[in-house]
Amino acid sequence: MTAKTTRNKGGTDYTRGVSREQRAINRRNRLESSLLSSQSYLPSVQRFGEPFREGSIVAFEEKSFGGIIKPGQLTYPVSTDYAEDVSSWVVAIALFDGDKMLFACSGIPIPHGRTRQRLTRFVTSAHLVTQFNQNRNKDDKLRVAVRLPDNTATDGFLGLYDKDIAVVTCLDFLEVCPIDLDHKAKPFPGGCLKAAGRAFNSGSLMAMRGSLYQKRPLEPRNTWVSDSQDISKAVLGGPLLGWDNNIVGMSLDIYDSGDANLRYTFLPMDILCKCLKHFQILNPKKDFRGYALPRDVLSVVPSGFMQTICRLKSHGYPIPPPLVLEFNGRLLNHFEECFGELLPWKGFPYGDPPGGSEKCVWNQLPKEVVTDVSRRVVSLASFNGYVRSFACTSLLIKLGSNAKQTVILTSASLVRDCCNEDIIDDSLTIEVFLPPNQRAGGTLEFYNLDYNIAIVSLKKNFNAICPDDIFTESAKNSSKKVIAIGRDAKFGILMAASGEMKCGNRGCKLDCKDVQLSTCKIKKAGIGGPLINLNGSFVGMNFYDGSGVTPFLPRHKIVKVLSQVNSLPSECGYNHPMPINVIGGTKKGNQKNNRWPVPKPYWYHSELQANVHALGKHIGRRLN
Repeated sequence: MTAKTTRNKGGTDYTRGVSREQRAINRRNRLESSLLSSQSYLPSVQRFGEPFREGSIVAFEEKSFGGIIKPGQLTYPVSTDYAEDVSSWVVAIALFDGDKMLFACSGIPIPHGRTRQRLTRFVTSAHLVTQFNQNRNKDDKLRVAVRLPDNTATDGFLGLYDKDIAVVTCLDFLEVCPIDLDHKAKPFPGGCLKAAGRAFNSGSLMAMRGSLYQKRPLEPRNTWVSDSQDISKAVLGGPLLGWDNNIVGMSLDIYDSGDANLRYTFLPMDILCKCLKHFQILNPKKDFRGYALPRDVLSVVPSGFMQTICRLKSHGYPIPPPLVLEFNGRLLNHFEECFGELLPWKGFPYGDPPGGSEKCVWNQLPKEVVTDVSRRVVSLASFNGYVRSFACTSLLIKLGSNAKQTVILTSASLVRDCCNEDIIDDSLTIEVFLPPNQRAGGTLEFYNLDYNIAIVSLKKNFNAICPDDIFTESAKNSSKKVIAIGRDAKFGILMAASGEMKCGNRGCKLDCKDVQLSTCKIKKAGIGGPLINLNGSFVGMNFYDGSGVTPFLPRHKIVKVLSQVNSLPSECGYNHPMPINVIGGTKKGNQKNNRWPVPKPYWYHSELQANVHALGKHIGRRLN
């Protein structure tokens, strides 16, 4: 039995609780297990995706149209003294489930763009995506193939699409000449035109004559009808040529008006060019930070990656740009990224943990300190429904004048509103995890956004814990050596990174003047975790800004904030959460709160991002 199977079989205690909050946590845990389990594929898809059929529909039968066009028989003018052969660039695009063809249409090559990876892209009808989604099944093994003018076939990748068009991408620069998107086609007199397309199985280029259809009320704006009344889906995605053989548009779909005649809809060339430029694939950004799909543009979930997309959605991560998953791109700045030396808890059932970035960190601490740390450092996560909002580390501490209350000290980033960091989102639910099997709901009791501090109470008591008394100052330690502690957000593994305290806070990206720095190198999972010295005494609470050093709020500032409260609002009958107002704090007058930005997760693939050294603009042949 593999470690993954062991995890899915229940390495953690998910016993049904008595409270509504505990039941919600159990449901979320079962959902996360389903997202990780291939045996529970359909429930996860139904939660975060679309349910799939058992198998694809019947095979597709290609139909020919018009007449077969031989090389050199149909050309369009590139310049006053040169004409390009249409058969040299129109391709056929087919959708397969194994060896069974499900759909076939045509495609037009577009400029390569400026990525480092050599790519050839084709624009085609969005009807290809419609067929892809309708035929998708739980095996999730649909594939796209492109038949080139030389009758060879290569793999294609479906990516961006809108209601009219879709983009298919192939590896390398293929022997096809892209069209010029800046070309302005001349109006064609009399509405005479030719429609071209390529059959996938035979590789033959076909063309038929037609004419513009006079629009009736409530009918599509751009419509044409075949002179021979041939109806074939092979023409979809193919070029529409005017009286002088210039490209005037692309055929989109077959339109049934209800009378005896079927017609084709098409996208005029000027609108097609605007759509492709709106897709932002020809001139991508330098990197994928803050990437978002353009307005009204969607992205196909690649075959074999639906479960991955469901898991990303459940963790609140951004959906990757096209081709990033297929080409093994990486998600950076995620909460599951470990740091330092890893220390799995006793009885860890998932095999050897991944190697950390440091060694011999835990050996620097006395054994009793390591034991105390393992019993007081917990992981926290906040959720918006079934979607995780934030994850971090936290510290169990004693609160109140008699130090009898056990609460959780952590970063207020856990509960900040995702759209407005100056307020908290009180609709979030909080989950607390202390390995190996103690989980409970949490309640936000106090917060101070200026110092980015939050106090969370447990909705049920944990066993065998050792809360820290941060209000009692320990003996001073002259050494500058410190250790930053964190808990892995996924399995609860302890992490420790060693370093030294620095003088001043130069280079810190946080604007709180009371923040200090250490040279410990942590990741996002370490936010809210304790910084301790070598005798285990609490030095401060860690934050993460991606600068390579670790900002922390020193103990005396935290104590100053928490000294304003002695008991929990929920125990005194007050509304919670309550803000903690600090006398003589950092704000003056109407000055805004300190900024505590957390690096956002983003996708990275060096070959799919813009090549900053590319010269000029990639265009195809100009069509006069």
